[in-house]
Amino acid sequence: MIWIIVKKQLLVFWRNPQQLLLLLGLPIILIAILGASLGGLMEGGPVSIDAKVAFIEHGNEQTQIDQFLNEVENSKLPKDAITAINNSTEKMTPITILKEDILGSDELKNIIDLEIIKPREKANVLNNKEYAAVIEVPENFTYQTLKSIYLKKGTTGEIQVYKNEGNQLGSTIVTGILQEYQEQLSFSTFAGKQGITEEALQVDPNAIIGETVTINQKNPVTAKNYYAVGMAVMNVLFIASTIGSIAFLEKRRHVFNRVILADVSRWVYFIGIFISGTIVGFFHLSIVYGVSWVLFGLSWPNPLGFFVVTLGLAVSVGGLSVLLTAICFRLNSEMITNFFGSIIVTVFAFLGGSFFPIGDLSKAIQVVGNYTPNGAALTAYLAILRGDGISAVLDQFAFLIMFAAVLVTIAAISFPKRGQIV
Repeated sequence: MIWIIVKKQLLVFWRNPQQLLLLLGLPIILIAILGASLGGLMEGGPVSIDAKVAFIEHGNEQTQIDQFLNEVENSKLPKDAITAINNSTEKMTPITILKEDILGSDELKNIIDLEIIKPREKANVLNNKEYAAVIEVPENFTYQTLKSIYLKKGTTGEIQVYKNEGNQLGSTIVTGILQEYQEQLSFSTFAGKQGITEEALQVDPNAIIGETVTINQKNPVTAKNYYAVGMAVMNVLFIASTIGSIAFLEKRRHVFNRVILADVSRWVYFIGIFISGTIVGFFHLSIVYGVSWVLFGLSWPNPLGFFVVTLGLAVSVGGLSVLLTAICFRLNSEMITNFFGSIIVTVFAFLGGSFFPIGDLSKAIQVVGNYTPNGAALTAYLAILRGDGISAVLDQFAFLIMFAAVLVTIAAISFPKRGQIV
């Protein structure tokens, strides 16, 4: 008799091609869109950045260096000190290094478009929203900097940076580069004053004794593989709300009452709903992963582990199906299935990491996400994709089974008795 109930539920699905197409087509479309759009970001690929930077310099740097050296020569410093300052200042061209070796380097030319702007054009440039940042070097910057460092007179010059808040990424990159350059400049200056050569600061890789060993090396997970799993574990939850809606529709059409009048126990119907949800959930996951294998190259290093996790998640879907059915029957309303499909599934997907690995940003969210059926299944599937054995997913499998058991228990308590069913 249970098989008859299960067969009836499966036939309802089979005779509703629009529902089947939605349940199977939606995750495939989402996998393709999200995998393509967020693939570079997730996999550390190149991100297209075009930061246009204006560089305004007041005065000539070499003239300022000559002015400083003349002042040192005419000072009352010992000859050894003068010689040391001259030798150290030979390569001390901070503005030239910043323009040519840093911002104008080959490494940054694909990111930063540097333009040298005359001081009289400053106002126009500041009003131009195309520039991510405007760097302005004040008059006598290099002279004041050298004088402060070597003669302990005055203060170091300050470079003014005007950031375009409308280009947050570009301006942040420019600011970070300038901060890093300032730190390197300070370190090099300190080393020069102490008589330490640049060669002494370099590390010889051949002088390091030992070998590099990769610990716990695992297979990488591509963006398409991640979203194939993420969208599958999210969309399979819609099976539960669909079965709940079908069951409530049968109640409104008195199909359930006719089953009861045929002297079929309500528990037979109850168990049939659970088994139907489990079977449909299992085949839904299998079909989505099969299509992902054909279209996106998704493969499982451990088929047994894949089967165990899929079975555990399908059982959880069965538990959700029977719980939603029981609550719908108890409240005599389809509201709970609509709420589950529109709100709860979205919340579960967000916490479980179906849209983005949000657990990497917050440990608390990761813990909470692992207590959702889709989050636990996602964690287990990713472990298998990385090459872990079945032992690595047993905790998630146990959670999914216990999760289903709790839902079935609550559903059994909530399911209305024969006299309470209208």
